[in-house]
Amino acid sequence: MEHQELTEQECRDLLATATAGRLAINHHRLPHLEPVGLIHPEGDPVALLPESSTIARALPAVISPRRLVVLQADDLSSDLPYVHTVVAVARPRWVVSLEGIRACRRAARARGLQLDLDNAFLTLTRPTLMGHQVQLRQQTQQPQQAALEPVRPVRQAPHEQVRAAAAPRARA
Repeated sequence: MEHQELTEQECRDLLATATAGRLAINHHRLPHLEPVGLIHPEGDPVALLPESSTIARALPAVISPRRLVVLQADDLSSDLPYVHTVVAVARPRWVVSLEGIRACRRAARARGLQLDLDNAFLTLTRPTLMGHQVQLRQQTQQPQQAALEPVRPVRQAPHEQVRAAAAPRARA
């Protein structure tokens, strides 16, 4: 499997276009991983979490000591055999200001994400980004011999050209 590192700008671009990702935390020595909607109202990634989610219930113990969380987002949209993946590691904080919540709700609606009244918004402040291009799909390859030989048009003999030209008239 072939891996190639992405630049920080490529990571930011991928994260800015991702509408979903996976948020992971460590709580009581157990990993918790959950799919989340993603928005970027002010540049940093913001995860949409229903208050009833396992991670939302566990986050107060993670946020108050400012422990790190991990967010992963992938781009599988390309027809190429490559998948682009970005991991963001950051200290989370809740979006609590009325203006911030309104901006998050507008951004989520603009992306067509499911919004409930109990959605909480978790921003990842100044994330450290790491990204890779990973080949997961097989490339379609032409046989080696065919790739080396030039393609030549098939020529018809003169008597076949006359017969082919006359055939449509004979049917009509």
